[in-house]
Amino acid sequence: MKKLLHNHFFALLAWVLILVISVVALPDVNQLTRSHSQINLPKDTQSQIAQTIQQKHWGHHVNNTYQIVAVFNNGDQKMSATDQQNVQKTVDHLQKHKGKYGIKAIMGPNDNAATRKQLISKDQTTQLVQLNVSKKHGTLQKINNQLDAAVKTKGVKTYVTGADILNDDFSGAVQQGIKKTEVISVIFIFVVLLLVFRSPITPLISLLMVGVSFFTSFSIVTNLVDKFNFPFSNFTQVFMVIVLFGIGTDYNILLYNHFKEDLGKGMGKWEATRDAQRKAGRTILYSGSSLLIGFTSLGLAKFSVYQSAVGVAVGVAVLLIALLTLNPFFMAVLGKKMFWPDKRFTGESSSKIWQKMANTSVHHPIVTLILVFAILLPIGLSYKNHLNYNDADEISNTTPSKKGFNVVEDHFSKGTAEPVTVYIKAKHRLDNESNLLLIDRLTNQLKDRKDVKTVTSVTQPAGSKVSQLYVNNQLKQLTGQLGTAQSSLAQLSSGMASQAAMQSASMGAAGASAMAQQQAMMSGMGQMTTGLQQGSDYLTGLQNSAAAKTFYIPKAQLKNPEIQQSMHNYLSKDKKTAQITVILNSNPSGSRATAAVNSLTKVAKYSLKGTKLGNATVVVGGQSSKINDTKTVAGGDFVRTAIIMVVGIGLALIYVTRSLLQPIYILGTLVTAYLASLSVTHLLTRLFLGRPMLTWNTPFFSFIMLIALGVDYSIFLVMRYRNTDNHRYLPTERIVMAASAIGTVVISAAIILSGTFASLIPSGIPTLIEVAMTVIIGLIILVIIIPLVVPSTIHLTYPMRSAMRDNQAKRQSEK
Repeated sequence: MKKLLHNHFFALLAWVLILVISVVALPDVNQLTRSHSQINLPKDTQSQIAQTIQQKHWGHHVNNTYQIVAVFNNGDQKMSATDQQNVQKTVDHLQKHKGKYGIKAIMGPNDNAATRKQLISKDQTTQLVQLNVSKKHGTLQKINNQLDAAVKTKGVKTYVTGADILNDDFSGAVQQGIKKTEVISVIFIFVVLLLVFRSPITPLISLLMVGVSFFTSFSIVTNLVDKFNFPFSNFTQVFMVIVLFGIGTDYNILLYNHFKEDLGKGMGKWEATRDAQRKAGRTILYSGSSLLIGFTSLGLAKFSVYQSAVGVAVGVAVLLIALLTLNPFFMAVLGKKMFWPDKRFTGESSSKIWQKMANTSVHHPIVTLILVFAILLPIGLSYKNHLNYNDADEISNTTPSKKGFNVVEDHFSKGTAEPVTVYIKAKHRLDNESNLLLIDRLTNQLKDRKDVKTVTSVTQPAGSKVSQLYVNNQLKQLTGQLGTAQSSLAQLSSGMASQAAMQSASMGAAGASAMAQQQAMMSGMGQMTTGLQQGSDYLTGLQNSAAAKTFYIPKAQLKNPEIQQSMHNYLSKDKKTAQITVILNSNPSGSRATAAVNSLTKVAKYSLKGTKLGNATVVVGGQSSKINDTKTVAGGDFVRTAIIMVVGIGLALIYVTRSLLQPIYILGTLVTAYLASLSVTHLLTRLFLGRPMLTWNTPFFSFIMLIALGVDYSIFLVMRYRNTDNHRYLPTERIVMAASAIGTVVISAAIILSGTFASLIPSGIPTLIEVAMTVIIGLIILVIIIPLVVPSTIHLTYPMRSAMRDNQAKRQSEK
């Protein structure tokens, strides 16, 4: 029993049991990721209010649906009559089998004049079909595959696309990228550890430790997501993989080096295990705790994507427990065999580079700090925070949904695939003349905006005015009728005059009397003609005036079948909510489109102010609105979360360093390295990848990764400094010695972490590539500046240069 306890056998048994449970309990990760891939914004943001209106208060059985677009394209050639017939056959098939495909609503290109204008491109090469598919029908992946097969049409190319489909394909691309990342990471770490320890056994044990930690923690996180809606996103798994394999390997190097050094000093394997646990384990615990605090603080974020990185904290917690409880089993059982066939049992060799850099910095601290920050700060501050919020750019152009999206952009307005929708939700019915007048006026005002291509609404379903519903057209008909009446009266008056003359000649005195009566009647008719002429002149003048350009729908027209169909399409079932669809000229995910959302919102609210709809809820929904809200929420939450994270890590550093100044120096160094690396990454992506802007997720994820992981290396150095005899050496001496002793470990750890992040690059996902580049560049910067900044600040904190010389002279005389 004593031997089993010494060998930590029960720890091994416990972890085997934990691992088995974790693997068995792991949910369907692919489906879990896809179902939690949507960006969740606060409910009080405009786009979410609009979404709520659309889902709960809008439409005729089309709530709780995915909005999907089927694209039919004949390249750059106009569709032939046969092609168009084939497309219509496909649309008819979808209509006939709506239940089979989960379709709740379908709008085809030939449904009416309005759809022909909206869903058939001007060059006649492309036709669109808009579908609302029930979310209960199945997963988006299933729906995509089913519709992709259903829309296949002879003679033309077909695609299934839309914001929901694109987002789902992005989740799939991330999953594929993770598989590549895992394989590359494992191979890279194994090779590096093989070179570091000159043993195949050490890398295998290290990878086993990290693998157990990852599978266990990931099972915990996914079950929390599945059962308790724990924060999760497309990026949670990939960052758990990278962080755990990266820092887990770094910590193992630190632990195994100390264990190996103790064995070289003649310690037994049990004693060496305990000593490594106590000394190296304390450094690992301190470093890991700062990471834990940093990633746990992300749980306080409001933005779902940022909040989802809190899963890494669960991984770090499990990793620390595994490394400090399971590692001792292999160390205590294998002893020196753990490093077979290497027979040199010494610690990590000292770093002459870090020693020289540290020595120089303690002798010239102010000059060193000025040079470091004079070089890095201008680079960092040169970065302009212009970000790309177009998530479609995350997907390869070879993906079918992206191909379809590009076809729509090429042959329609760029905004056609993802239009903006203005919702007007009132407390009273809108299907009456006065409210329709207000909606029509707003429709015309929206059409006048420079970024708008087309606007459709209940009064203008085809995107243009219905002339019969405007006063000038109605007056034209009326003046025409008046003209006809005038002509008839003139003919009647002339006829009566002729008849009167004939009667007068034939009837004598009696005829004269009849003639007098007829003349009186003709006089009255003349007055009527004059009146009609005056009325006609007035109406003609009114018809040509600005006042006649007003919308007016007579009550009788409200029951017109075409008007009823328009109301069905653009008013809610209870007729208390109206929608106005706006197609923009620009990319719906671009900065112009998101800026246009603010403009459209202002125009809509101002137009209805002081009217019967002045108290109505007016919001703008759609992809552009969602991106606009994402900008606002993400930007504000980044600053807030970053402050929380820095404060949390700062408190941890105060405990580790036993200093109030050192955490400020360390965090200042990390933030400077982050700014510089982000700026350099932006330059490289523009020059070599052809992307003028970084993706909107890059700054945040780069920040949390670089700050949380970079602080480890400062802690490694500070802990080595604290473990150096403070009775025999002054602070400046101790920090130089610590830099020399820990430098190689830090450099090795940075290489491993950089290589692990580099494994993200083959994923092909722009965000992952850019985050990898930023972190790698940041780690390189940190490896260079940590031995310059930390020793300099130690010297400035303890200014004992003259005392050090006196102490050195005293020790020399004592020898």
